[in-house]
Amino acid sequence: MKILATTVLTALSAVSAVSAQTPVTVRCTPTDGSAAGCYYCPGFEHVIKWVGTQMHCSTINLLTYHNQDVVITGTWNGSVIEVTSVAPTIESFSISGNGTIGGRFDFNVVADEGSLALNFLSLDNAFFVPFGGLAVQIDPASAFVLSGGVVDSGGEYGSRLDIPDDASLIGLRVYGQGLVVDPAGQWYTTNVDTKVID
Repeated sequence: MKILATTVLTALSAVSAVSAQTPVTVRCTPTDGSAAGCYYCPGFEHVIKWVGTQMHCSTINLLTYHNQDVVITGTWNGSVIEVTSVAPTIESFSISGNGTIGGRFDFNVVADEGSLALNFLSLDNAFFVPFGGLAVQIDPASAFVLSGGVVDSGGEYGSRLDIPDDASLIGLRVYGQGLVVDPAGQWYTTNVDTKVID
């Protein structure tokens, strides 16, 4: 499963590198450049939390949406998303649980009942747009499918990651993102979340 997921994500990453001004839809949380480790860099006034991808818009005040869960549409030129619309949404992916060695993380997608969902885990972030405007925000080289299934009547699909009782894992950061196919057959990727193993 890991080899397949890595191969697919790597291939999609290569395809996306060819395109310029690619349409994109991103579920994310906008924030300032400090999330990307850059407090005063030009062009880093608005970035995607946990990923650091830059966003720009001359018609919408993106500051209004900082630290809110949103769906952004626009175009991706390989380094900056030129935003054309922003709409508030509910967070569609989260990682929770006791993230200590010997504990667990729970990966959870929130979506319409009956949707198909895949939970991905990765050891690093990235940003690329493989096809259809899908924004992948995890690194394909270290990504694998944690699990997949159908969203239940409560609107959730969850996966559990048991963390081995191994002290060498302390401080390791994990990233997660979901891929959803809704009952109407529409594909979308969720926001990304991240946690550190204690």
